[in-house]
Amino acid sequence: MSYLCPVCESPFGGSEPLADHLAVSAILHGGDHEAWLDETVADWDALSRGELGECVVDHADETDDHEHIGEHSHHEPEPASGLPNGIDSEPSGHNAADTTLDADAQAIIEEARELTREMQRDDKQQES
Repeated sequence: MSYLCPVCESPFGGSEPLADHLAVSAILHGGDHEAWLDETVADWDALSRGELGECVVDHADETDDHEHIGEHSHHEPEPASGLPNGIDSEPSGHNAADTTLDADAQAIIEEARELTREMQRDDKQQES
């Protein structure tokens, strides 16, 4: 099922991609995404991807469209890096622009990547 972001109305193909978008946007940019999460989901920054996804889809409109980050099918196995589609462990391809960012921006992106890794570890532990 696909959902529209309740803040910017960008389409995402599932609850976890929507949760990733909201959390990363809030962490990197603050603004409307952070304010919406603060008002809507208590302690959103402490939740796993799955838990945050369950909370945010209740506030998102459903859609037939969704973002296709990179080439993928809807039955693709987990990426080799263990990170969601569109989040590379190292800057390359369409994320190569990261290398032109200043040190503060690079630190923010690395923090977002590490938070994503932690959320995935939490999800895997909960599944066990």
